[in-house]
Amino acid sequence: MRPSSYGGAIQSSVYEVRGDSQEFLGIVSAKARLAHHVPAGEHLFMVVAENADFMVANVESGKTYYTLVAARPGVWKARFSLIPIHNDPAEKYNLHDPQFASWVKDTHFVELLDSGREWYKAHADNISQKRRDYMAKWDARSPEDKKQQTLHARDGVDRPVSP
Repeated sequence: MRPSSYGGAIQSSVYEVRGDSQEFLGIVSAKARLAHHVPAGEHLFMVVAENADFMVANVESGKTYYTLVAARPGVWKARFSLIPIHNDPAEKYNLHDPQFASWVKDTHFVELLDSGREWYKAHADNISQKRRDYMAKWDARSPEDKKQQTLHARDGVDRPVSP
């Protein structure tokens, strides 16, 4: 979900990375969110705008997990990061913070439409190149840095995602 309006004129695209390719999940604009169903296990997600950034998700079956798509200043336009929302109240971004409820309330679901699929087809080569370039940076990060961008199985909740 992207509850902030910061960088609102810039859209971010979200993907699940599988080996040397990515599955386009959708465009997340300001005040928007999307849902993606995956099997239990480890998954790697990517957000792309001026940059590409990654997040690992270790998920259990039947659970719902939440992630922020957060804008930050870039060179030419906004850059984005994926920030896991944890189930631990001691974490900075957590499901128990009253702000989380407002994020859910203030965002609307978006679906992947044919126009989005066409956009992706036109930009797939550029997206793949960004994935390769930024994956090298991701791979070079320390385990502690990567841990900051990891959703854990314990972060899931028994809460259905409903558009």
